[in-house]
Amino acid sequence: MLLHQKIKGLEDFFKKLSERRPRGVYFYRINSYDETILKFIRKYYELAKKEGAIIDTNIENPTANNIAYFNEIIGDKYVHGPGFMAEALKKWLPRIRDYQRASIADGIYDTLEVLRRQGKNIDILKNNFIRIMCWLYYNFYNIMEKLGSEDIPKIIFWGNVNFSELSTLKILSNAGADIILVQPGGDAKYMAIDPKSEFSIDLKMGTESFPPGFNLDWLLKLYEDDKNKKLLYSNNTNIIANTNAWISGDIFEDLKNIRRGENTGFFYNMFVRINGCDNRNTYINNLYLLYQDLKKADRRVKVINNGISNPSVDEISGIKRGNYANENQLIMDLKKNITLKTNTFVDVARDAFVDTMIEVSKLMNMDLNKIMNKGIYILCWFKRYIFELLGNTDIHSPAPILIYFGNVESDTESLFLNMVAKLPIDVLIFNPEKKKDKLSGEKLYEVRFEETLNVKEFPTDGGSLTMGTMAYNAERDLDTIMYSDSGMYRDMQFAKANIIKLSTTYEEIALYWKQEARFRPNFSTVDEVVNIPIIFAKISGIANSDTNMYFQNIKDLITDTTLIYKNENIYKGNSSVASGVPSFYKNGRLDKDAIKQSQIYKYDFLRAETQDYILDKLSELLKRKIIVGTGQNGVEYKIITIVLDLPKEILRFIQSFDFTKCPPKLIIVNTTESIISLEDSVIVAFLNLIGFDILFFIPTGYDNISKYFNNQIMEEHIIGNYLYDVVIPDFNRLKPAKEKKKSFFARIFGR
Repeated sequence: MLLHQKIKGLEDFFKKLSERRPRGVYFYRINSYDETILKFIRKYYELAKKEGAIIDTNIENPTANNIAYFNEIIGDKYVHGPGFMAEALKKWLPRIRDYQRASIADGIYDTLEVLRRQGKNIDILKNNFIRIMCWLYYNFYNIMEKLGSEDIPKIIFWGNVNFSELSTLKILSNAGADIILVQPGGDAKYMAIDPKSEFSIDLKMGTESFPPGFNLDWLLKLYEDDKNKKLLYSNNTNIIANTNAWISGDIFEDLKNIRRGENTGFFYNMFVRINGCDNRNTYINNLYLLYQDLKKADRRVKVINNGISNPSVDEISGIKRGNYANENQLIMDLKKNITLKTNTFVDVARDAFVDTMIEVSKLMNMDLNKIMNKGIYILCWFKRYIFELLGNTDIHSPAPILIYFGNVESDTESLFLNMVAKLPIDVLIFNPEKKKDKLSGEKLYEVRFEETLNVKEFPTDGGSLTMGTMAYNAERDLDTIMYSDSGMYRDMQFAKANIIKLSTTYEEIALYWKQEARFRPNFSTVDEVVNIPIIFAKISGIANSDTNMYFQNIKDLITDTTLIYKNENIYKGNSSVASGVPSFYKNGRLDKDAIKQSQIYKYDFLRAETQDYILDKLSELLKRKIIVGTGQNGVEYKIITIVLDLPKEILRFIQSFDFTKCPPKLIIVNTTESIISLEDSVIVAFLNLIGFDILFFIPTGYDNISKYFNNQIMEEHIIGNYLYDVVIPDFNRLKPAKEKKKSFFARIFGR
C-alpha cells in the first residue's frame, strides 16, 4: 500500500516513484483554471491515454452480461472479509502481484465495512462488491499490472464522483495510481461525500473559474485544433535556432563574432535589447564604430529608425491573398508569400510566420479580417527588410543583422521582431531613452544601463555624426528636469497636437485671443501630445450698428501671426485634382510616404516635424469627413489637392507654430452675399485642426459659411443688428477710437 503525499509542484506528478520525496502517490482534485492548469491537464491527459485510464462524467454500472461473467468465474457466494476478497481477486485478476492483491482486497473490505456500519445488509454489500470488482476488470484492467510500479499509472476523472466511484478510485490510489479529479462545476458535490478531504486533496491552484463548456470533448477539440495547426508547418527537419545561448554578454563583441558554434544542425543568432547607455559621451561614437566594423566584415545590415512605417499601397497589393473560411486556411495560404533567393531557409521562415500568426490569432480573438490585416503587414515588412538580408545566406554565412533603433510602439512590430528572431538573423534593439514599449519575447535578452540619451537615429553616416560634450549632456539633463511635468516648456518642444474648442462668450474672445495656449482653460500635454484650446466662432451682426467700433474691435484682434481676408478668397490656385492624387488615398487610408515621394509634393523645404504634422491633420480631415462629399465623387481628392497647395503665408505660420504659445490666427470678414467656396472651406477646416484661432465676421448675419461643412463646426455669436453693404476699411489706416477726455480728478486719481 502506498501513502498519499502532497506535491511541491505540478511537475511532481511526472516523477518516477523512486524520485518522489517522500515516496508515495498523489490524489488531487482541480476546481479552478488558468493557462498553467490547462497545460498540466493536457500533459496528464496524454499520459493517462497512454498508460492509464480516463473516466468521462461517471463509471458506467456493470451490465447483466458483466455480472453473469463475474458469477461464472467467482460464483454466487459472498463472505464479508479480506481473505475471501483476496481469493476472489486471484481468480478475477490473476495477473496482479500478491502485494497489489492484498492492498486492493484491504481497500475493498474497508469500503464495504463503511456500508456495513451504516446498517446495509449482506445483499447490498454483495452488490457493491460485484460492482467494484467489475469496474476494476472492465474499466481499469490495463493498469492493474502497473499499479505501484516505477512509472506510476495515471487516472483522470472528469466531473463529479459519487461515493462508490470515489471509493474505487481510493482503492486504486492506495494500490499505486496517481489520480486527478477535474471538477469544472466546483467542489460542493465532492465535499458532501468527503467533507474532511480524507480521500483526496484540493489542488488550490488556478486564478479563475473553468470556462463554460470545459469538458472532455472541449479538451479533445483542443487536441484536434493542435493537430490541424501542425499541418500548417513544413514538417521538414529544419535547421534549429540557437538564440542567445552562446553569447558571452559583451553584446558588441558577440555581434561581431562569426565563430559561434560548430554544430551545423543549428544557426546561431541573437535577440537582444539594450536599454539606456553605459556612457553618454561615447555612446554615439561606439555605435558608429560598431557599424563600420560590421560593414568592413561584409555583414549585411538593415537599420530601422524610430518605428516601422506602415506598408504602402503598392506593398499591400503585392501580397497574394484570397477568401478564407477559417484561420488555418488563411495562414496556410498567406505563408506562400514568403520566398527567398535560395531555399535554405524558406521553410524556417514560413514556419516562423506560422508561429507568429498563431500568436496573432490569440490577440485578435479569432477575427479573420484582423488576423489577415496583421499578417499582411508582417509579410510586407518581411519583403521590405528580410528578403534582401537573407539573400544568398547559407548555414555557414555570418548572420545578417537587423538593427531597430528606438522604442517599439505597436504589437505588430513586436510580433514582427519576434518572428525575425527565429530566423538566421541577429536582431538588436537599441532603446537609449529607456522608454516603455510593446516589445516582449521569451527569448529576448535584456541589457540595462542606468544612463539615458535622446538620440534620433542610429549613426550610419560619419558626415552626420554628432556627439555631445559632457557640458552639453549635463545641460540636457537639466533641460529634462525643467521641462518634464513642470508647466514650463522649451521652444518647439512638441511635434503633435490635438485641438479642444473653447466655448466662450463674445466678450471672452478678446480676453483669450492673445493669450498663450498654455494659459488657456483645459490646456494639457499627454504622451508628448499637446491639447490646444482654440477659438473658432462666427460673429454675426454689428453691436449698436456702430461700424467704427465694430472694425476697431477687429483691428485690435490683428497680431503679427494673423491672416486676414476681406471679401476675398483664401485659395487662389487651381483646384482641379492634381495628377497622381487618387493614388494617395485608397480604402480610406492616406499614403503619406507616397505623397512625400511624388513630384507634386511642395512641402519638403519645411521641417520634417511640420511635414508630418500637416499630413497627419490632412488624414484626420479626411477620416472625420468634415467636408461635405468626402468619400463621394472624388471630393476627397480635391481636398488633398488643396491642402497640398496652401498659400506660402499659411505654411510659414504653420512652420513657426509653437503649440504651447499663442496660436496663429485666421480672420475672415465677409460683408457680401457670397458663400465661402469649397476650397476655402477645406482650408478653414484644415487650419482649425492645425490649431489656428479662427473668426468669421459676418455683419449681414447670412448663412454663407456652412454650405460645405457636414456639421456645425463653429459657434455663433449674434452681437447686434444685421447691416448690409458695409464698406471694409483699410485696417492699417484705421485710427484708434478717440478716448473720452478725462476729468481733472480722473487724471489725478487714475479714474
